[in-house]
Formats: sequence, C-alpha cells, structure tokens
Amino acid sequence: MSHSVCIVTYERSDFLRRCLLSIDGGVTDDTDVVIVDASTADSSAMVAELRGSARYVHAPGLAGWMTRSRNEALRHVRGDVVSFLDDDVVVSAGWQAAVLTAFADPSVDAVSGRTRNLQPGEEHYELPIGRLRANGSLTEGFASLPAAPVDVDHGIGANMSFRRAMLAMLGGFRDDYPGTAMREDTDIFLRILRLGGRSVFAPDAVVDHLPAPHQKGQRFDTRYKLYSRRNHMVLLARHAGIRSELLRRWIGSELRQVAGAPTLPARVGRLGVTVLGIGWGAVAMARQASWAPSSPVREDALGRELRGTLTR
Repeated sequence: MSHSVCIVTYERSDFLRRCLLSIDGGVTDDTDVVIVDASTADSSAMVAELRGSARYVHAPGLAGWMTRSRNEALRHVRGDVVSFLDDDVVVSAGWQAAVLTAFADPSVDAVSGRTRNLQPGEEHYELPIGRLRANGSLTEGFASLPAAPVDVDHGIGANMSFRRAMLAMLGGFRDDYPGTAMREDTDIFLRILRLGGRSVFAPDAVVDHLPAPHQKGQRFDTRYKLYSRRNHMVLLARHAGIRSELLRRWIGSELRQVAGAPTLPARVGRLGVTVLGIGWGAVAMARQASWAPSSPVREDALGRELRGTLTR
C-alpha cells in the first residue's frame, strides 16, 4: 500500500521542524508527505531543506480552521492510506510499519495510533479504549498500551489514519467544528461507524505528543470548556439526532457533574460554563443537525469535489 502523511500547521514552525525531523526516521523515503500551513509566514524553504519531496501548501486563508486544512491536504494526497499527524508530535521509528500492518487487514477502515503524553502511568487505562458510552460521553486511553490492537468507536486526531477509499466515500471531513476544533476527529470516526466501517487502536503506531501552546487561550481554560460542550452537542446530534436519548443522557450527566466540584465557588463556575456551553450547543445543533441522525456522507459541493479527487 502507498502511504500519504499529512501535517496541518499554524504559526508553529519550530514544532513543524521537529515533526519533520522525526518523520525522516519514521517513514520510508518514498512516502508521500503533504503539509498545509495556515501561518502568515511561508515556510516552504525550511520544508524543502528538511524533506525535498514534500508538497508544501501555504494557505493563510485557512487560519483557525484545522479541518479545512485537513480537507485541503486531501486535494494533494497520493497514497492508498492517508495519515494525519499534529505538528507537535514526534514520530517513532516503527510508526509507519505499524500503521500499514493494521491496514493489511482489509476489514480495517481507520487506525488510531498510540499517542504518548509521557505522563507516569498513562500506559494503563481501566475503561474500554476509544468508546462512545451509553451516556453520550467518550472514553479515551490513546496513550495506553494494550497487548494487541483493539476495536474502537473513535480515535485521536494527533495520530489517525484512514483508508483512502473510506475518505472518498465520506466526502472528507466535516469542517464546521469551530474554535478549538474539539470533536472534529471524533466526528469522522463516528461517521465511519455509521457506515458499518471498522476502526482499530494500534498500540505499536506510536508518536509522542509534546503539545505546543494554543494560539488562543490554553488547554482546559474556559474557552476550551465552552467549545468542548458546544461541539460535543453538535457531534451527538449529528450521530444520533436532536431528539435522541443519547443526547438527553449526556446533558443530564453534564449537569449532575456540577455537584462534584469541591467548593461552592467552583460549583457556581462549573454550572455557568456548563449551562452556557449547552445553550450554545443547542443553538449550533439546531443549525447543523436535524431530528434524525445526519447522513455520514457529505453531499455538498466540497464533499463531491473531494470524492472525485480521492477516487481518481
């Protein structure tokens, strides 16, 4: 199988350099590498120096929209398997071999690789890895180390790979998860699930995630929490429908968690963020979802364009 590796980046040239240097030890020389850079400055000279065969797309108009950059990358890929890496990961020597080994099973449509955060004990995860639970929440565990690959419902955007044919069928990524882009990766995995596809977590497809600073705010700040609730509501409404029990159970679970804050001021703060996020999500899902589950297949102009490009 031929292999394309896509990196989308924004105002993080030092991290892009580190990622590209690690790729040289993690993939073969004939691997197709595509970089979509939404930064103001053009880094084509640096990319040419580090990996002359890479295709560099300078697209500052995509600033702030990670999934639009992912879809732009799909216009340029050549491989049968298409991987996406965050610009702040370091790729291990056996990463590519593990990804392609997973896709040697023709039933596999998507692979989520192990994404280490270099935190003590992260190799152990007590819950099932990468599952959509009955209460609408998601399990994680993508830094864990199971004994063998395991089937999952969703994966992690920092280290995810897809069969090109599946991306064509879907019509690319949904690119309207704003702000932190929270849940854009979950969305495409759940769309594969809706089509009857299979996704696996491959623990040998390892990268180290050494996070770069956010361009706006910080991870887990109020902005992050608001966008996470807003985008999660849209995700569940698209997957199961606005009237679904899954969505109602998740809202109830979020409100019940307010009582778990350790102090009264913390409970008030959590209640405010939760109510605002859910309210914002309700408005968003009214525009972006419907009563019934949304089709997993994009049939708009961009979806049709990407489908045509990926099937050529």
